[in-house]
This record gives sequence, C-alpha cells and structure tokens, in this order.
Amino acid sequence: MNHFQATRRSMLAFGAAALAGVTTHGAPAAAQAWPSRAITIVVPFPPGGTSDTMARLVAQELGKALGQPVVVENRPGANGNTGSAVVVRAQADGYTLLLSGIGSHAINAGLYRSMPYDTVKDFTHISLIASGPNGIAVHPDFPARNLADLVALAKREPGKHSYASSGTGSSGNLAMELFKLKAGIAIEHIPYRGGAPALTDVLGGQVPILITNADAVLPHVKDGRLRMLAVTSAERSALFPDTPTIIESGTPDVVAVSWTGLSAPSGLDSAVAARLQAEVAKAVQGPLKEKLLATGLVPGGSTSEDYTKFVASETTRWKAVAQAAGINPE
Repeated sequence: MNHFQATRRSMLAFGAAALAGVTTHGAPAAAQAWPSRAITIVVPFPPGGTSDTMARLVAQELGKALGQPVVVENRPGANGNTGSAVVVRAQADGYTLLLSGIGSHAINAGLYRSMPYDTVKDFTHISLIASGPNGIAVHPDFPARNLADLVALAKREPGKHSYASSGTGSSGNLAMELFKLKAGIAIEHIPYRGGAPALTDVLGGQVPILITNADAVLPHVKDGRLRMLAVTSAERSALFPDTPTIIESGTPDVVAVSWTGLSAPSGLDSAVAARLQAEVAKAVQGPLKEKLLATGLVPGGSTSEDYTKFVASETTRWKAVAQAAGINPE
C-alpha cells in the first residue's frame, strides 16, 4: 500500500467515524449522551394536588435511574392547557417533559372552542403512570342507601337534587354527566374550585352528593361522615372492596377513571422515549407500586404506542360526552 492509499483509507475511516457520531440508527449524537443535564417535568396544575404529588414521586425515581436531577415546574392555567402548551413549544430533546392527564389531554378538547395544541399529534406520549376511579358519595342524611336508590329518587324528583365536584371539566364532573346520561336522570351540578371545598360542603350538608377521587373520601367513609354509593371504574376499588361499580349498580356502559402519564413534545428521539418509558414502567411497577395502590390507584407503565392510542380514544370519548351533556366550552 503506497502513502496516498494509506492516507485516503485513513480519511475514509475518519469520515465514517464522524458520521457514526452524528447518527446511530437514525438517532442524533445528542441522544446517545442523553441525559447530560437536569430534566424538567412541567405540571400544568398548582402545587399540592394529586398531579403535583404524582409528578414529584416519578421525578424522584427518574432522577435516581438517569443520574441527573429531575425537577418539577408548576405552570397552572386553563385546566391544564397553559402548561401543556409550554411543553409543545419546547425543544424535543428529552429535557422538557409533561405530566399529561385526563383533563389536559382528553376532556379539554370538548370544553374549549379553540385548543392551543392537538392532544395526540403535538406530543410524544411516553407512558401511562397511573389511573384511578372517582367515587360517588352522599351525606349520611341523604335517603339513598345505594346507587339504585339515587337513580329512583332522581327520576321521581328530577332536577331537585345536586352534586358537588372539583369543578367544571374535572374528571368527576364528566364521569357524573356520563352516569346521568346513561341513567336518564337530572341532577344539578355545583362546581367548586377544587376537591377540598367540595368535600367540605358535602360534609357540612350544604350539598348532598359528591363525586371526587375515591381516596379523598376514604377517612370520611370510615368514620361515618359520608356514605359511599359507587365507584366509577370497571372493577371495584381495593380501597372500597364492598362498594359496587356503577355498572354493577344497574347503569351499563359507565366507566370513567382519572389518569396521568408522561409526555414530551412531538419529535422526541425514539431512543430517548424508549429509555423514559422503561424507567417509568420500572418506577410504577417497582418502588412506587405500593404507594400508588395504597391510594387506590392502578400503576401503569404502558408502552408509548399504547399510551398514544389511549389518549386518542379518551379525547374522542370525553369530547362526545361534553357535547352530549351540554357543557359549555370556555
């Protein structure tokens, strides 16, 4: 081999190595080094709520697994739309993630005339984190002893009774409206600014019926200050094994669970998405599993493909319910 051939071969080898540094199976070199700095999970709701707590639990486990800080940033507003839109505009580099959920990525599509994002196309949906039912509970002085009693009472006295929820467009509000549609009853909705004030007024007897996260009413059911009538999931809740589902209580086709997941801007590198999905699944099926189950939540860990399909189906479903129930868009 002469000097020219040796030099040419060395240059070709260098070029191939450089190209390999740019792409490996289509993945940018930056993806191979990810993560090299702190990651942010945007929570599109205020601190202290269920979504915020969930994000912080997941962030702690991801930080351990990825070897970089994972911080939570609260960007509330417009029932989750504000913070979600912030993530849509961020770079799809794996350093800005979103705690997506039933409000921001399903219900809002039926409530707002104009959405700042497409719930499916504008995101890379990574994995479902957890899901859980709402519970329908009543003040102990309310005459209904079970859900069938409530349906019969509402049919005898249409529009006379009312229920409290954590707000218009909340998962509880939509679940109750779905139940009302399927049961053919009329019960007035009293929206509150959060689950806590709704619970307070039902405990105080100002409103007779409450729908909220099942775990929130557990202590009050145990001490007799509330009576649980039904849960909104397909199967009974581990927190309330003696409480039937809405379907078991005689109203078919009513399954409505709250859910949260992890998402990113669309275009996230597939290798980064796969790593995140694997770590979320390990966290919710490992160290976080008992914590989730203790609050009545079902751990997730689904594939990116399955979570994307789930978000799409939930968006279609709840948009139809909002329209059928006549919930006015903002």
